[in-house]
Amino acid sequence: MYRSYELDTTAAKKADEKSARINTTGVYIGSFKHAIARKSPVKGTEGVELHFETTDKQEARLTLWTFKGNGEPLSGFNILQAILTCLQIRGIKASSTRIELYDPASGGKTFQDVNQYLDLVGKPIGLLLQLAPEEYMKQGVLAVANKLDIYGVFQSSSNLVASEILGRVVQGEKLDKMKAALKDRPLKKLTAQPQSNSAGYGAPPSNGFDDFEDDIPF
Repeated sequence: MYRSYELDTTAAKKADEKSARINTTGVYIGSFKHAIARKSPVKGTEGVELHFETTDKQEARLTLWTFKGNGEPLSGFNILQAILTCLQIRGIKASSTRIELYDPASGGKTFQDVNQYLDLVGKPIGLLLQLAPEEYMKQGVLAVANKLDIYGVFQSSSNLVASEILGRVVQGEKLDKMKAALKDRPLKKLTAQPQSNSAGYGAPPSNGFDDFEDDIPF
């Protein structure tokens, strides 16, 4: 005899209690809801704030710091270039838009004027996200922030990474190796270190988009 089922409203509600925020290391497929140009008011560091949403509506806010205030490139620049490659985009320009974002002052969402890279928005992409816990001071008490870094990027339709796309590889192999190496980063202790950048890529080239001009398969 098979089990009979009756409605359990408590259990039904629990089915909806999934975390809307990505909080674990893993491989995710989704798209960017927003790609906002950012600039540090103190040191002039430039970057892109990415609001990533998976296909099952989990979200993460990821900031790529691309250039120091003096023009020196940062490792986030390489990750941005990988994103452009996987999305088959040759360049992006920021344009003024008005979007709804969380406002710390009000504790809720408000409409804000920002500059966005709209060509990055709404297109399928795969990300390897790495939990990167960091210590910080909160009202004089040591706390831990579980931030996420972009460890790797891949084309969701083919599972190819940027170097394979540029090399016109048909059957990719690197993504499986990157998945095998993906794990949480060790806890970063609170020290007076310079601003960190997303892991997974080495020092970026200093010549901007020049490397993309001659041999691009898209």
